[in-house]
Amino acid sequence: MSKKQFIALIQEHKRRIIKLVFTYARTPEDQADLRQEILLQAWKSFPRFQGKSKFSTWLFRVGINTGLTYRRKKKKEGHQDTERPIPDHGKEDYDSKELLQAILSQLNPVEKTLIIATIEGYDQQEIAEMLGITVGNVRIKLFRIRKKLEEHGYKRILG
Repeated sequence: MSKKQFIALIQEHKRRIIKLVFTYARTPEDQADLRQEILLQAWKSFPRFQGKSKFSTWLFRVGINTGLTYRRKKKKEGHQDTERPIPDHGKEDYDSKELLQAILSQLNPVEKTLIIATIEGYDQQEIAEMLGITVGNVRIKLFRIRKKLEEHGYKRILG
């Protein structure tokens, strides 16, 4: 594939990149840095993309791995990731960006990734491939996330 094809594919999937950036980075500066890092890693890895999976699945995996590496690096530098309080006034508005970010802040990076991948419509087999875990492990993790969210009063999230 050519540079033009890569750019076109990135443009087509930019929403997924943005969701991953907001999942793994808080400040606008960190978000800009992480976005650039995801694009760089995708570009560097692109020659090895064999088309065995959908481009969106491959890009999501590159983004997940880059996001997790970014979080570990920030943690080593002493940056703390504080939880955001979940707003009571918005519990019924499950489309609220603020509510989603607050809920995601209650979860660890792998749990966040599972939620974002589920919201993006990936099936459990695709999620397992992205994370390098079994489908059974994906099911168990999703079950535990649902339980955790239920403890906060969010029974309708993730079905």
